[in-house]
Amino acid sequence: MKLKGKGFVLRHIKISDVKSYFESMQDKVSKKGFMKTPKNLAEAKKEIKEKISEKRKKKPTGETFVIEVNGEYAGYIEINHLNRKYHEHYGNVGYCIHPKFRGKGLAAKALKLLVNYAFKKYKLRRIEGTCRIFNKASARTLEKAGFKLEGILRKNKWKNGKYLDDMIWARVR
Repeated sequence: MKLKGKGFVLRHIKISDVKSYFESMQDKVSKKGFMKTPKNLAEAKKEIKEKISEKRKKKPTGETFVIEVNGEYAGYIEINHLNRKYHEHYGNVGYCIHPKFRGKGLAAKALKLLVNYAFKKYKLRRIEGTCRIFNKASARTLEKAGFKLEGILRKNKWKNGKYLDDMIWARVR
């Protein structure tokens, strides 16, 4: 399946994306924003296999797409936490843009496309996105994609001996 946007395509992730997927999460900016990143290609391949396996289920809890620009891997975007008991109309988004493609507004465009797709396909009422309070680029991405800031989750995560605060954003329908 492919979702077409202006200047990019969203397609389901494949094992052959492993090298670019791994590279996109290895720079300092990405590592700071994620709780964990794959340590090597084998870990990245395992993650992708799990994502592919999940997509094939009758009631998947998530879908992961590659953002492709002119046939080149530019990042990934995903919708998670789907089809959960007591939260069946809820989803959560995540994304990571390869360093070569950052700063071009690509994540916001891809996010808009994914959100519209997820609202329709899964009959969602609410889609959330979170980012660290220091991640101004991700906050701007969520804002440009129509998400509204709902608040700050203080001391929400523990990483490297420190508590981290997160911003929580949402789009509702």
